[in-house]
Amino acid sequence: MNRRRQAQATPEDSERSTRIYYYWLLLSLFLEYARPASYFSFLQVPFLYSAIPLSLFLATCFVPGMRPMREILADPFTKWIPIFITLIAFSFFHADVSLYVFNIFKLVVGYAIIFIMIARIVTTEARFRGVIASLLLAHLFLLAMNPNVVMNPDERNYIIGATFLGDGNDFSMSLCILIPFAISMAIGATTRWGRWFAWLGVGVGLLAIIASQSRGAALGLGSVLIYLWLISPRKMAVLGGVAVVAIVVMIYAPPVYFQRLGTITNYQTEGSAMGRITAWKAGMRMALDNPLTGVGAGHYAVSFGTKYRPPEAQGMPWLTAHSSYFLVLGELGLPGIITFLVLTWGNIRANGKMRRFVRKRAGPDMDPAKLAFANRALVLSSGAALGFATAGAFLSAAYYPHVFVLTGLLLSMRNMVAKSMNVSLEEALGRNVPARKPRRGMAGAAPLKPGG
Repeated sequence: MNRRRQAQATPEDSERSTRIYYYWLLLSLFLEYARPASYFSFLQVPFLYSAIPLSLFLATCFVPGMRPMREILADPFTKWIPIFITLIAFSFFHADVSLYVFNIFKLVVGYAIIFIMIARIVTTEARFRGVIASLLLAHLFLLAMNPNVVMNPDERNYIIGATFLGDGNDFSMSLCILIPFAISMAIGATTRWGRWFAWLGVGVGLLAIIASQSRGAALGLGSVLIYLWLISPRKMAVLGGVAVVAIVVMIYAPPVYFQRLGTITNYQTEGSAMGRITAWKAGMRMALDNPLTGVGAGHYAVSFGTKYRPPEAQGMPWLTAHSSYFLVLGELGLPGIITFLVLTWGNIRANGKMRRFVRKRAGPDMDPAKLAFANRALVLSSGAALGFATAGAFLSAAYYPHVFVLTGLLLSMRNMVAKSMNVSLEEALGRNVPARKPRRGMAGAAPLKPGG
C-alpha cells in the first residue's frame, strides 16, 4: 500500500512531505561546520553534534518521498564510500594504537551518514542551493565570531572554537570548495536576497583566503579560476571576473602574502615547504614497506617519528603528511590512494562525461532553464571538486567531511541533471546499460506480443 501511494505521489507532494527532513539536514550541516556551541554555552549539550544527524538518518529510514537507494546506488561513486571506510576499519588488525584508528573510523562513519542524507534529501535545485547556503552561512558565522581573520590580514589568525576548520589553511581550503558552489547559487538564485547573500559569501570568502596566506589555497583558487576560464564559452566574462579577483588581491593582500607565494617556486629556501617534502618522502616509504595496508589510519605522525624520520631531520618534530594524497598513501596503502583518487578526480571526470552528454542531447525542444542549470551545476561543481583536489594536495584533509559532502552533492546534482534530460543516470554517464530480459509468465511462457 505504501509503495503504491509513493508511486502515485507527484514530485511536489514528495518535496512537501519531506521538507522537515530537508531543514533538519541544513541544521546538521551548519552545526558540523560552524560548531556554535564553542561560542554559546547554552548549546553545550552532550552528543549534540552526533545526535542530530544520527536521528535524521534513523528517521528517514522509514520515510517515503526521498531519492530511493536504487538511484543512489546507480551512481558509480556510491560504492567507493563504503570501500574507503572498510579500508580504514581494516587498520584495526595491524595498526599499533587501536584508539587512533577508532577516532578516524568514528569520524568517517558520521560523515558517511551525512553523505547518505544529502544523496537522499537533495532532490531539487532549490534544495541544492539550500545546502550551499547552509555551508556558506556556517563559514560566515565563523568569520563573524573571529573577525581578526579578515580584519587583520598582516597576521595569520586561527578560527577559535572550530574543529577541522580551526587552522587558517584548513578554513581557506574549505572556501576553495565553497566559492564555486556559491557562484552557482548566485547565478541560479530566484530571489534578490539569495543572490546578494551568495555574492557576499564569494567576496568575504576571497578575502579570508588571502588573509590566511595559505599557499595551498592560493593554488586551489587559481586552479578553479583557470578551469572556469578554459571551459567557459564566455571567456571574456570569466576573464573579467579573474581581473576583479586580481585587483582585490593587489589592494587587500599585505606584503607578507606575496612573500609566502614566492616560496612556491623557491621552496628550497623555506623551512615549511622543505618539511612538507620530507613528510611526503616518508609517506612514500610507508607505502613501499606496506603497499596493501599502509601503516594504519591515524598513524602517519607516529610512524614518521618512530620509523621514517630521516637521519638529517632528527631534530624535526613528528610530522603529519601535509597532503591528503600522501596521508592516504602512507596510512592506507595503494588501495587507499586509489579509492581517494576515484572520489576526487573521478567525480570531476564523471561530471565532464555528463556535460558532454548534455551538449550532445541539447536541442531546441529542451527547457532552457533545465539546460542552464545542467551546464552551470556541472561546471561549477567540478570547480568545487577541483578546488579540494588541488588545495588538498597540501593539507591532511582526507578524513574531513569535504569528500563525503562533495560526493553527496555531486551525486544529487548528476541525478537531477539526468532526470531533466529524461534519461537514466547510467546513460547520461556513458555507461553500458544491460538490456532487461522480458519477464516470463507464471507457467514460464513468454508474454504475448501485441495482437498475439
